[in-house]
Amino acid sequence: MERLENRMTAGKLLAERIADLHLQNPIVIALPRGGVPVGFVVASTLRCSLDVTMTKKVGAPDNPELAIGAVGEDGTTVLNQELVQYLKIEKALIKKLAANKTKEIAQQIKKFRTNKTRETLNGKDVIVVDDGLATGATMIAALQVLRKQNPRKVIVALPVAPADSIQPLKEVADEVVCLLAPKNFTAVGLWYEDFDQVSDEEVIRLLELSRHEQSFIQEREITIEDGPDSVTGDLTLLNNSKGLIIFAHGSGSSRKSPRNQYVATELNKIGFSTLLFDLLTDEEAANRANVFNIPLLARRLNLATDKMASLPETSSQPIGYFGASTGAGAAIMAAAQSSKKIFAVVSRGGRPDLAAEALRKVTSPCLLIVGGNDEPTLSLNREASLQIKSCELVVVPGATHLFEEEGTLAEVVEHASSWFLFQINGSPNPHPIESIVAELEKKAVPFRGDNSLDGLIEQIAKSRIVMLGEATHGTHEFYVLRRMISERLIRKHGFKFIAVEGDWPDFQRINQFIRNETKSSASEALQGFSRWPTWMWANEEIVSLVEFLKTEMVPMFGLDVYSLFESIEAVKEYAQAKDLNLLLAVEGAYACLNPFQKDEKEYARHLLQFPEGCRHEVVSILRKLLRLRINDLHQSKEQLFDVQQNARIVANAEEYYRRMLFGGPESWNVRDRHMIDTLDMLLKNWGPDSKCIIWAHNSHIGDYHATEMVHQGYVNLGGLARERFGMDAVALVGFGTYQGQVIASHAWEGQETVMNLPRAKDSSFEGFCHKTTQNLKTSGFSVIFDAETRASVLGKRTYGHRAVGVVYDPKHENKELNYVPTIPAQRYDAFVFVDETSAVHPIKTKTSALDFPETWPGGV
Repeated sequence: MERLENRMTAGKLLAERIADLHLQNPIVIALPRGGVPVGFVVASTLRCSLDVTMTKKVGAPDNPELAIGAVGEDGTTVLNQELVQYLKIEKALIKKLAANKTKEIAQQIKKFRTNKTRETLNGKDVIVVDDGLATGATMIAALQVLRKQNPRKVIVALPVAPADSIQPLKEVADEVVCLLAPKNFTAVGLWYEDFDQVSDEEVIRLLELSRHEQSFIQEREITIEDGPDSVTGDLTLLNNSKGLIIFAHGSGSSRKSPRNQYVATELNKIGFSTLLFDLLTDEEAANRANVFNIPLLARRLNLATDKMASLPETSSQPIGYFGASTGAGAAIMAAAQSSKKIFAVVSRGGRPDLAAEALRKVTSPCLLIVGGNDEPTLSLNREASLQIKSCELVVVPGATHLFEEEGTLAEVVEHASSWFLFQINGSPNPHPIESIVAELEKKAVPFRGDNSLDGLIEQIAKSRIVMLGEATHGTHEFYVLRRMISERLIRKHGFKFIAVEGDWPDFQRINQFIRNETKSSASEALQGFSRWPTWMWANEEIVSLVEFLKTEMVPMFGLDVYSLFESIEAVKEYAQAKDLNLLLAVEGAYACLNPFQKDEKEYARHLLQFPEGCRHEVVSILRKLLRLRINDLHQSKEQLFDVQQNARIVANAEEYYRRMLFGGPESWNVRDRHMIDTLDMLLKNWGPDSKCIIWAHNSHIGDYHATEMVHQGYVNLGGLARERFGMDAVALVGFGTYQGQVIASHAWEGQETVMNLPRAKDSSFEGFCHKTTQNLKTSGFSVIFDAETRASVLGKRTYGHRAVGVVYDPKHENKELNYVPTIPAQRYDAFVFVDETSAVHPIKTKTSALDFPETWPGGV
């Protein structure tokens, strides 16, 4: 007698035999674990449901190995009455023994069914399957239990069983199908070529897969009328469907699009019915312009929605949209116009921008999925995502427009499935939002005491350059936390200086205080800040920092480029003290700027008529000063560096104001390139082993490559530093908050005002951080973005990330200005979050406004 190859082969052979029985409304019940692979193939072949049942023997009180009966999952108990009477076991004790076994069964069944309930067996033909049996006791007990649930028929299906065990089964079952019934049986496993053990995980996987396979009710063609025209669709309707997803194909495609069909099939597997239909008639499709006729496509989508709502089998199902290319624009427009609630929209490589005004009107949650190498589409999606009320943008690394690269379309399915499941409610799978919060919770170090920042500090101290950001220029907690981190880096890890988003001349005056060259207090030294917005550096929080730096003799430098006329005066003062010929050259060159009365705005207006301006003159002085050596004028290294830096500032500031006239990214880029060059020269000046700390807004220190800045032509300090010094040499630490108060102004050079900082958008990165603090029951946390995190949703997906500049209006929180599309774990190496923050504490100064506002974003 030949042996069976494996359990799957046994299932195929059993299914062929069972098919001849012409059963009515069959259901397969397998005995785990070995019976499940066999039962899976039988159920798949017969296209019926698969479930499991379990029985456990009830052992004698004094001899548990001696079976006095068996109990099923519903508590039904089958006893060997003769043995019970012989052993004189009381009913109460039997009841207790059976109850204990029932609990064991319940735990195992719950694990196998993943909390799902079994279909009723009433009136059905039940096929009970195992991979074989020896004595048949367990199977007989299972049959007796199942009989009590009123099936129409009970059929036992076995690949192998000893010949003398078949007859007892026939006394309990209506039919017994057995492939092999050897007289010399010995053991079940001997009759298989492959009889590996079956794990719990494999049982669960096969049960879940069977549920997917057997969930279809029908596949049929649907006609959608539009006046004299009609279009055709393919409806796949599932039993117990979670919802219906209607597909809107892209330009030059149809309902037969292989990519959309693949996505639809995968959505079917997780319980969604699908409708793929042609948005255009054949005649309309012949005219290329129609594929961009978004109102027409949206109307067809709405008609399809109405059609599905009118059919009895789909009328109660929630409806979502999946759009590709131009179909995505149609899906968003249709969702905004539909009289029916559209529970979610997903776009794959789409053109949501084509939805135009509908972007601001759509209320359905939208997920925009774009390939990382699909640059034009990615830029359009970033802009569109900022206009949609509830929206997330997901970038699939390495994917181009059609997602033809290996694994990229599967990633689309993963994101789309998670989105639809979450929006439909009751999803067992993690939604992107839940994934983000879970990832943050896993990595976050909550604020619990003085040592909460130890891990973060030890990690970032490994880098030569540590950049500490801020989401606003007016938040008390950001200044305090950055001071705490800076003090530790200086005292414990030997960091040599701090450089900030501020003017060089102002901080040279602070350094005079630090070097004990002035009798003023720290507060008095900071009152010398006159350029608006003074509160950025002239505040009580900086007083504490400067006093600490004085005790450590650690200097503080300004990286910014604004101080055109202040730096001119500094160069003149230096030349006057050192060399008459140099003074004459400096005054002669800088005289070009004298007519403008130290007014950058007037100089900019002059450039409109005379584009060359003073460029040649300021560059000539810079070159002259750069040729100087320390011994030339009996000067110190610090003096020479200071005057050369001021000359650089004059040249770069002139270029900055020139570029600002014409808009675009160039003025911003001049500023941040000046910052990186200044940082580079400071590090060279302090020696190859020097380490430094940078304080600047997140918009400057967070790597521009992980934001929309890169697509708009902007660069920034953090990204340039990574490029110039290497990833390992630079630690970028972002800071953020959910709500509180902040100091800002309603207009450029306006009055500083304590403003309420409203709650961040729920779908923003700050919204996820807020949820994390709630779950962790903390006021804030720090998180290090390691390699594992960068491979997670935090390193792959784009989220709105709050940025508040010196000009701010809380009423415009939802506009593009205040939420920068960001991939957090790519933009930063670490992030510090404070759930609720307060305003910084300014000290009084004499303000001098900078006439031209910074342009990106809101003065940061």
